[in-house]
Amino acid sequence: MPPRPTIPAVAHYFVKPRHLLAITSICLLALSVAACSDSPNPEDGLSRDEIFDQIDQDNDGVALRSDYLMAVTLMDPTKVVASHPQGDLTVKAVLDSLEASPPSGLTDPANPSTRLFAARLTSMLRLRLAAVAIEGAGFAIEFEVDDEQLNSQVQAHLTGGFEDWAREQAFQADPRLEKFSTPHCVTLIAVATEAVANIARERLIAGEPASVVASQLNAPGITTAVNGDVGCADLLTWANTFGENAAPLGEMSVGDVSEVVSMPSEYSPTGRLWLVLFLRELQEDQKDPTALGPFAQQVLADLVTEYPVTVDPSVGTWDSTALSIAPAQ
Repeated sequence: MPPRPTIPAVAHYFVKPRHLLAITSICLLALSVAACSDSPNPEDGLSRDEIFDQIDQDNDGVALRSDYLMAVTLMDPTKVVASHPQGDLTVKAVLDSLEASPPSGLTDPANPSTRLFAARLTSMLRLRLAAVAIEGAGFAIEFEVDDEQLNSQVQAHLTGGFEDWAREQAFQADPRLEKFSTPHCVTLIAVATEAVANIARERLIAGEPASVVASQLNAPGITTAVNGDVGCADLLTWANTFGENAAPLGEMSVGDVSEVVSMPSEYSPTGRLWLVLFLRELQEDQKDPTALGPFAQQVLADLVTEYPVTVDPSVGTWDSTALSIAPAQ
């Protein structure tokens, strides 16, 4: 079993432009064809035109070098086209998968384009890497099954025990999540001008009760409570309510007063509301780590980028950041 990787930072990924080499005439060698011929000969194998038709997968009259290499690869069902920490994938395994579940645009499962072959191989590798990571976290995985059964195992773990494990890993990696999952009880000052908001903030800093300041200054109709009490919620909920204006809560302690911030609002005669947030309580006993989830998919995505994968050059190259195969050019 490969060592369990650490959780890396998520990297960005870009797609390289595809440069194609057109082959206008092909004489296929070493594939049971004695010589190039326009006429089929049962003793010689496929004719030149038959070979060209197999390679020219999009029927545009132009065969690409990558298509030629793929045609050669497809002639050996036992050829290993990719390796991962739990084993290998052969041409036959990919073709069987394409036949069992053909994607859009596939006309001949036995002769897929390089793009479709690489896309299906990518999916198969991603599934197996996910299974490897889940097994590495201590959960049972049976690898000697078909893709449908393997996927069922992976999905069951992602919504079960692996989610709990991933949440623990995320909280260990980022201690701030403890605070983010704690309900923050907020009193909101919301007024129509920046000048009034600054006055409200000065009064709060001076120690005046937030409920009194809110009752006297808040614009009408902003909160259901005249004293500015907008309730208690985790920081994800406040972010959904106030957007980026909720960011100061992540650094605030009980009794702290935020800077003045603003946001568009139809409730203000000026078209904007100026806000001051007062943190009156942190409900530590009501902390709910699950409120920030799910965590399984993100933690899994971070883990699998560190596993080694090799892909046959005739198919393409493996991009460990994007977890995909760039098809051969």
